[in-house]
Amino acid sequence: MKNLIDENAVWIMYSSENCDPYFSKFVTDKTIVPALCVLSNKKNFLISHSLDQENVKYFDGELLTYGGENSLLENMRNILKTLNFPQKIYLNYSDKMDSQIDVLGYGTYRFITDNILRLYKQSGKPAPVFASSDFLIYSLLDTKSEDDIFYLRLAAVRASEILKTSFKRIKIGMTENQILNLVHSIFKFKPPYFKKYGIVYEEFSWEKQLCPIVLVGPNIKKGGHTGPSNDILRPGYTVYMDFGVKIHLKSGKKYSSDLQRMGYALKRNERTAPNDVQDIFSTLYNAVELGIKNCKPGVKGYEIDKIVRNAITEKGYPNYNHATGHPVGELAHSPGTSISPQGHKRSGLNLQKNGVYTIEPRIQIKNGGSIEEMVLVTETGGVTLCPRQEKIYLIR
Repeated sequence: MKNLIDENAVWIMYSSENCDPYFSKFVTDKTIVPALCVLSNKKNFLISHSLDQENVKYFDGELLTYGGENSLLENMRNILKTLNFPQKIYLNYSDKMDSQIDVLGYGTYRFITDNILRLYKQSGKPAPVFASSDFLIYSLLDTKSEDDIFYLRLAAVRASEILKTSFKRIKIGMTENQILNLVHSIFKFKPPYFKKYGIVYEEFSWEKQLCPIVLVGPNIKKGGHTGPSNDILRPGYTVYMDFGVKIHLKSGKKYSSDLQRMGYALKRNERTAPNDVQDIFSTLYNAVELGIKNCKPGVKGYEIDKIVRNAITEKGYPNYNHATGHPVGELAHSPGTSISPQGHKRSGLNLQKNGVYTIEPRIQIKNGGSIEEMVLVTETGGVTLCPRQEKIYLIR
């Protein structure tokens, strides 16, 4: 935390019955009774109830134990005195309207802040500034360990394999719903490497009936979250799928993937996709390529969005109505830097070294398409976590 928290600031997290997922993730998931953690540049403190004492022995800091609600508050007051009354206190709420970060709750916010303000007033100290801890959480979530990267790569490869097999088996005349069911049937068969790498369970990255999202021909003009229908894949139609898996490890950790691939249903006597479809695929591929090359630490989300989006519109295609990318981690859409137009509340955040983000431009027209890649941020530019789609899938 020393490189994240300001010199005269602390980060306070409160949890009861594991109500705060970031307390569980960054501090401990072993407390049930109300617990409170104070993180600072100087020292970390965890206050837990005596009922949970045996479960929280392994903490990088000072462990304090209480036996009643008032004692919890007294411990917090003593810690703030020890830290010389820090003038900034980060709490787990979001000022960016990010529902995944806004976990504290108004009642708990009042409980913590009222007691702190009372302490500072009683001690004759100026009131501290309360601030959102969102940038702290984003930084911690966006930056992945070597193990995280390994399993995110495994999740990406797994999704890529399923999509590749699915496109080989799709037939002209299938409905969007039948294509979804085909993907689900392929998903049921688990590869041998699951056991080797300690994967004990696999599920879809999001709601089953929308994973994959399947759109054909005219439907590609619709919104990217449109569910599959009974519309038929006809000769001359493009088709794309948006798909991901979430793998669960013995350790309890989870990793998601999120990819998009596109294909073309050949007309009679066609051996390749026509020029207009090839141009759509090439435009998408090149836009993704530009995004990948510029995925370096410190680059802002809106800067990547502008590069990729311009590569679509400068070719004469319409603008698309969604972000160009997002972080991926435990969830397919994790909190963190949004690769979206300037003005979005999280697009001004920086890409983090060893962060994983998607690049997913879209040509939102009838018979258009979309490609999505998962990209690891490095000092020299992005690296995809699984083989890219190098050419359009041809369907007979």
